Amino acid sequence: MEIIYGKNPVKEALVTGSRKFFEIMISRESADDITSLVRGIPVHTLPKQELEKISKTRFHQGIVAKVSRYRYAPLSSLFELPVVVLLDSVEDPQNLGAIIRSAYTLAEAGVIIPENRAASITPAVVKASAGATEHAKIARVTNLRMAAKELKKAGYWIVGLDAGSTLPLREIPSYEKTALLVGGEDTGIRTGMEKEVDVLAHIPMKGTFNSLNVSNSAAIGMYELISRPGR
Repeated sequence: MEIIYGKNPVKEALVTGSRKFFEIMISRESADDITSLVRGIPVHTLPKQELEKISKTRFHQGIVAKVSRYRYAPLSSLFELPVVVLLDSVEDPQNLGAIIRSAYTLAEAGVIIPENRAASITPAVVKASAGATEHAKIARVTNLRMAAKELKKAGYWIVGLDAGSTLPLREIPSYEKTALLVGGEDTGIRTGMEKEVDVLAHIPMKGTFNSLNVSNSAAIGMYELISRPGR
């Protein structure tokens, strides 16, 4: 069992049926926001301070739920999707949540994360994704490089984002199946993963400050790759 919190995460989990609900706890002010979606789940009204203690955050928005643990999707189940995002050592939960939100919203993309040296799906990630974790297919793998090899066997072209590349992202052709590879906050794409990349590209920038947050880079990459005509 684990805790999720926030209006959108709890609502999305209820709508999708992605979790088993054991209990929902709400502040008096938030009662109307959730009651209509609840069927057969115990609902208790608590002071906001009590919800803060349970969720261990001030950002619970008056709704906290005890639910079953997050279930990752098998890697093979992502192979039916036209777009997949590979995250190489993204460690910040806020970045991971934002990427999952963009990936699902822009492309209904699957997301692949490694088990080690990377953020996993935690309550903070669920909140940062605004509940997109409850919709998206997310696989957690032991070896990201081996996952990339499996994607290539399944027909994906792996496109890596790297500021040092000389090829602008907009010049990459459209592929029937695309896997976007994004590196971690500090390390970028690791050398071993670079060997699996089919095309390495950069996001053109006009300012002298040539750095973007990893979640922004991922969102721009997905939008550029999937929004062009014929996609």
